[in-house]
Amino acid sequence: MFESDTRPRSPHFWRIILISVLLFVSVTGLVLFLLQQGTEEAAPLTGIFRGGDPNFEWYDKYINLNNPRVRMSSSFSGNRLVLISGVIENRGEKTLDVVEVELSFFNYNEPIAKITRTPIRPGSGTRTPPLQTFEKRGFTLFVEEIPEGWLAQQAELAIHGFRFLVEQ
Repeated sequence: MFESDTRPRSPHFWRIILISVLLFVSVTGLVLFLLQQGTEEAAPLTGIFRGGDPNFEWYDKYINLNNPRVRMSSSFSGNRLVLISGVIENRGEKTLDVVEVELSFFNYNEPIAKITRTPIRPGSGTRTPPLQTFEKRGFTLFVEEIPEGWLAQQAELAIHGFRFLVEQ
């Protein structure tokens, strides 16, 4: 009446388990290896002209930030993100290899915080080609570190700094 039905395991059971474990370990190791490749530290950028510098004041009128957009979004994990995008236009005679933008957060016209990002930069990993004269280039960046207390009401995007390409 209460008989146990013990079926013998397939002769390939242990082979399948071993191959599955090896495949899982291999794929996990490959993913970790590829993720380690992208974590190279970016060298600090030097020689950038910012507000107050005579070169900045002279050339700033030739750099336009067109269609600046600041949007709220969320990541796959549910965290809030701020997406910033725009088009940088170089209408001057110099080639730019670094362009910084500054995102200012406001609550009721009160400044809360400022964050600087570099959409055009040299170097490995995040390298972008220099912005040639009379060239336009679009960019999209995201900010994960949203300032505490920001009510997601207003944010403004502006050119913060740039560097001329030095031909070698």
